[in-house]
Amino acid sequence: MRFKKLLGHFGSLEQAWREGGEQDFIAAGLEPNLARDIAARRPQLDLDKELAKLAKENIGIMTILDEDYPRLLKEIYDPPNIMYIKGALKPEDEFAIGIVGTRKLTTYGQQVATKISRELAQAGLTIVSGLAQGIDTLAHLAALEARTRTIAVVGSSIERNSIFPPQNKTLAEKIALNGAVLAEYPLGSNALPHHFPARNRIISGLSLGTLVVEAPQKSGALITANHAVSQNREVFA
Repeated sequence: MRFKKLLGHFGSLEQAWREGGEQDFIAAGLEPNLARDIAARRPQLDLDKELAKLAKENIGIMTILDEDYPRLLKEIYDPPNIMYIKGALKPEDEFAIGIVGTRKLTTYGQQVATKISRELAQAGLTIVSGLAQGIDTLAHLAALEARTRTIAVVGSSIERNSIFPPQNKTLAEKIALNGAVLAEYPLGSNALPHHFPARNRIISGLSLGTLVVEAPQKSGALITANHAVSQNREVFA
């Protein structure tokens, strides 16, 4: 793991960032192209300024080296090395279920998603979803209405101006009050198409199992289900 290589060589990630050069990164075990890229980009970034922006937005950073990094997520093949978080993760979030589905839901899908999400939330499970319109939104709302925990994993950065879809900015803020909004993308990252399949592995990775409600054959919900299967997690439909 690159993080562990840097930590072993420099003693801390901060030390690596502030003092490492291209040859130092190579000596730490990074690939030459990556070492060159990091060294070239670093002068363009003011770390203290970036940290101040995060603090202003009440956004924290969690790395895979942190003791409180989610255990279930750490078990998957490709966990994110860094996550940005608004709100907080708690130990009870290990008892979580992912709930995903179509954005274009039927009346039946709406009823089922709301009922099941509410019952699972009331049973003490943390509801994990992707903040998308449709099933995701209903799952988050059911948990909020039950006054239980919910986690939203987004395909953009998590400051208010970048949250996608924009219709759910207020919902994201409510989730952060008694749950968490997560992303692996830094400040200023827009929601790009390739972000969502990557985001979906985090939804399933945080969860003991994933429930799919109304999903067409080519959908992000089924991508999440496939991630769950590859992660040796349960899938319900």
